[in-house]
Amino acid sequence: MRIVFAIRMMVQLVKYFLVRTRWGRVLGFLSLPLLLLLLVLWQPVHEPPIFDAQVHYNEEAWSRVSPEAIMNGVEDINIPWMLVGSTPNEGTWKLYARNPARVIPMLVPGDSREHRETWPGDPAMPAYIEAELARRPYRGLGELFLFDVDAKTPVARQVLALAANRRLVFHTRSDPPAIRHIFTAQPSLRVLWAHAGVDVSPERVSQLLDYYPNLWVELSHRRSVAPQGELNPEWKALMLRHPDRVLLGSGTYTSHYWYKVRTYMSDYRDWLKELPEDVAENIAWRNGAMLFDLPVPNTSSPRRH
Repeated sequence: MRIVFAIRMMVQLVKYFLVRTRWGRVLGFLSLPLLLLLLVLWQPVHEPPIFDAQVHYNEEAWSRVSPEAIMNGVEDINIPWMLVGSTPNEGTWKLYARNPARVIPMLVPGDSREHRETWPGDPAMPAYIEAELARRPYRGLGELFLFDVDAKTPVARQVLALAANRRLVFHTRSDPPAIRHIFTAQPSLRVLWAHAGVDVSPERVSQLLDYYPNLWVELSHRRSVAPQGELNPEWKALMLRHPDRVLLGSGTYTSHYWYKVRTYMSDYRDWLKELPEDVAENIAWRNGAMLFDLPVPNTSSPRRH
């Protein structure tokens, strides 16, 4: 009690000095600009980590956003890992060269955006993928495009078998019929569904997660998840039902999106607070770490300033 009383007396004395005395008012006035500057520059020491499961460093961005700027930025906002698949693939290795521990490299079929959509009909694609896998330590394939009947072509079936046999993660932008075809062909394949199907309803996404235990989804560019910053009840129900199979992503398809990464991560952290702590932690980073067999990070590591 004496300590509390002493603290209260000290506060009262300081308050009296700053408000009631001439020198106190002068000191308060002179300190105001410094206090305002500190308020503007102050940021929390700690932000929970996020596994970014949708990163592209495509050629369009190379002259606008440097690898150094990207790596400094993601370190600053506590993104321990980035799942990177670029067009051409050289963009991925530009980032990997800066920090191999942070970049999880994914192989995109072909060297152009057109290849991402036409690869299921290209008979040279399996050999190309085999050669790339022999040349560099990719952890998976994608993000690539695979829709409906394209998932049943001989080329697609060869690539799916190759990915399953090598235990690669298959990161695909697909519709529900293609998801069914993929798992019919390769039930053991680990599939990461880009943008959770883009416009597929949370109810349908949840049904597919129920049915396919090797299916994960990432939520980049799904604005319906948290409109106006509040978690949509249907998406919240999905996350509570499948807390171990939802990931987050920035979706940096062009340089325009690189300038928004900080905002995306801040928005994610805001609505993650609406979930139970263990579920929020899973979605923020643990699911990605488990999917790629990564070491668990120190979640209390401070941001760099």
